[in-house]
Amino acid sequence: MHSVHSAQRSALLSRLRRAGCAEAARATVAAGLTWQTCVLLLHVSDPYAGAIAALLVVESTVVATIGAATRYAAGCLLGVLVAIPGALYTEPGMAGLALVVFVSVLLARHGFLGHHGLHVPTTALITFALVRGRHPSELGTHLAEIVLGIAFGLACSALLFPAVRARPAERALEDLRLLVARHLDGLADAVVRHERPRNVLGPAWEDDLDTALARARTAVDEANESTRWNPRPTARRRRRRGHLDHRVLRTLTGVAGQVTATGRLLEADSGAADDSGPAFARPYARLLRTTALCAYSCRGGRPHPALPAARHAVARLGAPGCEPPPGAATDQRLLRPLESALTCLSEPTPAPSARSHRILDPLRPTPRR
Repeated sequence: MHSVHSAQRSALLSRLRRAGCAEAARATVAAGLTWQTCVLLLHVSDPYAGAIAALLVVESTVVATIGAATRYAAGCLLGVLVAIPGALYTEPGMAGLALVVFVSVLLARHGFLGHHGLHVPTTALITFALVRGRHPSELGTHLAEIVLGIAFGLACSALLFPAVRARPAERALEDLRLLVARHLDGLADAVVRHERPRNVLGPAWEDDLDTALARARTAVDEANESTRWNPRPTARRRRRRGHLDHRVLRTLTGVAGQVTATGRLLEADSGAADDSGPAFARPYARLLRTTALCAYSCRGGRPHPALPAARHAVARLGAPGCEPPPGAATDQRLLRPLESALTCLSEPTPAPSARSHRILDPLRPTPRR
């Protein structure tokens, strides 16, 4: 019963996380704290500018919030810097307004600011109106609200349980491992049955593999991004494993490329594969299944124990004296991707290094006696 309730609770939390409820809650808290702080410290009855800033800078990860806050602040600062000279030194007022709008819109299109470039002309117009109207105190209050909103947005994003997207990356890598292994098994079945790979794996097998690769890359990148500047202990543990996931993904990407190459060769040389004798087809199919087992076991750490024997069997199968498919060139074309896949899987993936406690020089290895 306890396990059932735990599974239901984790499923509910996962749904809420996917719906963005945690991000919305952090933005709500940041906006509320900004509003109350501005009312108490700045004596403003309706500090909408600070609340809007807090809402707009909160993103799903800490590093994304830092980037949004930087762009928001840069946009507001550029707007102020453009508007003040135009308001003070340009006459008549309409000419100054036109100049401020023109320059601020050009700056807003800068790629660094992204969609936060909108704040350049917005802040420029507000600043121009307040400076021309001789209301410098209101301008200072407006900018102070924005600063407080950005500060509370950063604080809430970093302190209120920031997301660590480890589970999606683990699931995506597991799906990719399983799909690569299934495709290798399917290619082995195609060799044994003398069929085209598309008849065994389906007509969209290459697209399925590309989709799984893209999903795994996105999930691993998002998981690593969610750990940057994240103070949670879970994020620190995830950072120590992040490089392993990248190496595993790189290995599986290489194997997937060789799987695609093998499938295309079997499609193109289906006639030659049909004529190949059992002295080549059966060992080749067994090697494909062994490669599938090794690919599914690719989780970091030591390579699979069967890899050395598989590589030796590939070399022996391609040696003179074995019965090849019609034409030695076809034989070598079929063996070459398999050998490359085994080479990718043979590369050792080092375990996470021990955490360094030094601050100023964390990259230098610790000397050991």
